[in-house]
Amino acid sequence: MIGIDAPAATLPPLREELHCLAGPRGDDGHPTWTLHDPANNRFFRIGWSEYEMLSRWALASPAAIAQAITESTTLNVDAEQVGALANFLMQHNLLRLDSPAGLERLRGQLQRTRHHWAVWLIHNYLFFKIPLLRPDRLLTRFYPYVAWMYSPRFALVVISVGLLGLYLVSRQWERFLGTFLHFFNWQGMVYYGLALTVSKVAHELGHAFTAHRHGCRVPTMGVALLVMFPVLYTDASETWKITERRSRLAIAAAGAIVELGLAAFATLAWSFLPDGPLRSSVFLLAASTWIITLMINLNPFMRMDGYYLLADWMRAENLQPRAFAHNRWQLRRWLFGIDAPPPESLAPQTRRFFVLYAWCTWIYRFTLFMGIALLVYHFAFKVLGLVLMAVEVGWFIVRPTAAEVYAWTQLPGAAFAHRRTRLTVMILAVLTALLLLPWQKRVAAPALLKAASYAEIFVPFGARLDSLPVSSGSPVKAGQPLADLSSADLQFKAGQAAIDVSLLQWQLAYFGLQQALIGGHQVQLKELESAGAKLAGYRRQQEQLAVRAEFDGIALDVNPDVKPGQWLGEGEKLMVVIDPAGLQLEAYLAEDDLLQAQAGAMARFYPDDATLSPMDCRVIRVDHAGAATLQPAFASVYGGDVPARKSANRTLTPDTAVYRVLLQPDLSSLPTRLPHVLRGTVYIEAEGRSPLLRLWRQAVAVLIRESGF
Repeated sequence: MIGIDAPAATLPPLREELHCLAGPRGDDGHPTWTLHDPANNRFFRIGWSEYEMLSRWALASPAAIAQAITESTTLNVDAEQVGALANFLMQHNLLRLDSPAGLERLRGQLQRTRHHWAVWLIHNYLFFKIPLLRPDRLLTRFYPYVAWMYSPRFALVVISVGLLGLYLVSRQWERFLGTFLHFFNWQGMVYYGLALTVSKVAHELGHAFTAHRHGCRVPTMGVALLVMFPVLYTDASETWKITERRSRLAIAAAGAIVELGLAAFATLAWSFLPDGPLRSSVFLLAASTWIITLMINLNPFMRMDGYYLLADWMRAENLQPRAFAHNRWQLRRWLFGIDAPPPESLAPQTRRFFVLYAWCTWIYRFTLFMGIALLVYHFAFKVLGLVLMAVEVGWFIVRPTAAEVYAWTQLPGAAFAHRRTRLTVMILAVLTALLLLPWQKRVAAPALLKAASYAEIFVPFGARLDSLPVSSGSPVKAGQPLADLSSADLQFKAGQAAIDVSLLQWQLAYFGLQQALIGGHQVQLKELESAGAKLAGYRRQQEQLAVRAEFDGIALDVNPDVKPGQWLGEGEKLMVVIDPAGLQLEAYLAEDDLLQAQAGAMARFYPDDATLSPMDCRVIRVDHAGAATLQPAFASVYGGDVPARKSANRTLTPDTAVYRVLLQPDLSSLPTRLPHVLRGTVYIEAEGRSPLLRLWRQAVAVLIRESGF
């Protein structure tokens, strides 16, 4: 390993095949240049001072180069800056190393790149490229045949076709959405594959022809395997040569624009094609493939079209590494107050954008890599899946985090002599204590309160309330009057019916003495039967006006708006009567909370109805066998908190292990209003347990469950 540290050191010469091209203006207005390494097809953006150093590299001495620049330009460059540039060039193999030390360095670099095939496979199986062709000659040959597509007239035609297609589709929108996909046989699958292939090939050709149009060479096109899923790619790295931002944006957006144009023609074609595989394929191009492409390709957090569009729009080449470096610097300032110069000088607005973009990308990558790890685990057999998942998490999540923490330990001690460091340490200590200390002394579980005997008391029909002898919370006995109602109209009708019955009975008793009445005997019997039934009905209604308790219990939710002397309408609620002896609270505990819940423990039930007060209760039973079925009120498919699904016999089966707990409510804390079934959450007192121990048990439980080979 060699480096350029001494001002008097002799600099190795530059490689002869390197090219230096004019670049776009920087954010500060200074000119930039692009250093091209054709052997590796890599590009490096350099500034004015670096360009002046490279222009005088033949002087071969840092001191001489710095002096020449200072004398001939307005720049103030020292030998240390020249040495830093030399180390950068050496790190990226841009210097010709002919000395023994240089050759030894190259040999060591080569050895470090040689890995066992298994190591290479572990690190690269998720994404690797397979070049299929070098398309530059084909692009040159066929570009004249597609050049007309870049004209404003063709753009107007595509827009017109798209608008006409949308108009025709809007007239049969329901039919369009209900298009049957004829992909259930081999012919349909061929059409499906052709539609997908045409869409993706057109996308990549859009990038390739547009890059060729703007003078860029396209070295390769091929297939990249992303988590073993084939994705076409086009190597358009030579867009670094282009100085105009508009041209670079056109190259990055060309693929999506081509797919949108294809979707416009497909939308119009759908209206004229008959039902069948061809129409289904056209529907696929018009309604789904371009949407999926835009959702993936325009994602700025992956190295795809959206990333390059954002980078070119912001004039921020190498956006991700620059944003990551700046965010690491900003993070160290936040945590430790380190007063170190930033990786590069940026405008405040650009600096804020870099920090925001870096955080969003880190969060997205964490989610993506965890998802990939789970995907790899589920797609492989268990032993290999566990190994690959551990490799993914370790390589993509743990390794970068550990590298950053290690970088903190390498910072000079004076950098930490700041009150921000003490604040960070205090916050870290508090968080550690929250993880380690057993402060969680209760467990939560979804619960259901229900009464075995429950009666809602309503006004049977319109009547006057004479008295209401009970109040909310009053104990009642079976047969005890709860409310006295009266109805003058009912009393009058019952009196009239009684008179009619008496009259008919008198007529029947004396019909033998009066010969004129003998002929109407059967008619009078029918009239007497009808009058008696009417009288019995009125008397049953009068009995309903005397409201009585059907069982021993407690009166709750007595209507506060009714007073004696008021007239009440039919169906108006008076109160609720429950039997507290049959009141039971049922809950379901998660598996990792089971050991903390013990019979006899106190608990508190919080109803989902926020207008009801909490209720004290006591655990009377804990089942140590997992529940096989659930009540609908607990199941997630009916809005409950326990993940569950319907089985083949339509029973509700929990997705995870849950255990039933029965609790006895404290009658003294019953709310004054109580529905028949009340859903809520119960918090059970338990021995303290640290959150870290809880997480450890969950991890061990998952490992034991998933390691059943």
